Amino acid sequence: MSWFNTILFRPRTGVLFAIGGGGALARYRFKSSSNSDAPLNPHSFTPYTLVDKQEVSSTSAIFTLRNLKIEKEAESLKEVWKRSVWSVQVKQPQLQIARAYTPLPNTSLPSDPGHHGGDKEQLGDIRLLIRQEEGGEVSTYLHGLPDKATIDLRGPNIELELPHDIKEVMFLAGGTGIAPAMQIAQAMSRRTGSRMHILWANRRREECIGGLDDTGDGTELVRSNGGRWRSLLGLGQPAAEQTLVETRSAKGKGVIVQELDLLKGQSRAQTRGLHVHYFVDEEKKLMKPGDVARRLGLEETETERGSRLILVSGPDGFIEHWAGKKLWIGGREVQGPLGGVLGQMDLKGWSVYKL
Repeated sequence: MSWFNTILFRPRTGVLFAIGGGGALARYRFKSSSNSDAPLNPHSFTPYTLVDKQEVSSTSAIFTLRNLKIEKEAESLKEVWKRSVWSVQVKQPQLQIARAYTPLPNTSLPSDPGHHGGDKEQLGDIRLLIRQEEGGEVSTYLHGLPDKATIDLRGPNIELELPHDIKEVMFLAGGTGIAPAMQIAQAMSRRTGSRMHILWANRRREECIGGLDDTGDGTELVRSNGGRWRSLLGLGQPAAEQTLVETRSAKGKGVIVQELDLLKGQSRAQTRGLHVHYFVDEEKKLMKPGDVARRLGLEETETERGSRLILVSGPDGFIEHWAGKKLWIGGREVQGPLGGVLGQMDLKGWSVYKL
């Protein structure tokens, strides 16, 4: 979870949180759980087994972790999945540090992760999207672990609870900031009449292979000559250079893109849809203010009234560019004033939250 840009020292617990590009880094002096198969809790570390590692790109993978008390684990996390952005801390035992990561929803299961159906072994699984950062002690440690290794977790830590009247979310995600966006997408799939847009920026295409911009009607736009992906609205693009293509097959799509497609399917029944828009630096397709602005001007109708929220998650520079820095006041991290690109825009009543 690469959300925060803060440092905190709590003398009473001996915890140092240094939160940066890969998540919350914490030096700890906590006792491990006295019960080797205790369910996840925010007070002590619980052992999990690495049951699967699925490659996403040359630098990132999805780690699937499982605890022995599977059904009890699923029940304990049922409520946080419904309404929250939440994280877990992962311990690096040799250096006595921990880093926070955001679990991915189990998109292959029913839309309610606490539902007691399907493969019960998957209900309590915790899946973490982890990029191996250069110089990152925790991520390097995790990427070097063998199958069936034991990994200690602590949590859940609630970062944000969705307002009860939420009707629309726009999520600006940079890199692994897509993980909390996917948590929100699953929660929003239960909100009747709601709508969500995810704008996801990556440096390289390998992180989002096969990801094409939604038009909102089940089709997508791709340039027919030259191989470079085109922007959904295609400012300056002749219509003759665009081809409408259906994306019904997962063939040729990256893991996260496939899971986003599954989340779209979950959202269709009750909501006005989940729409995903992809931006890739190496293809010179950058996320611009206009990409945000054109999704802010929707007329509010009687049925659409409710909270509208813009969430920003990603590396420090990404958050600062779009929404300004978070601040430390009185030993606590706070949102700070709205700055960056969003601070200069007419947000038409939308609220902004920095993750």
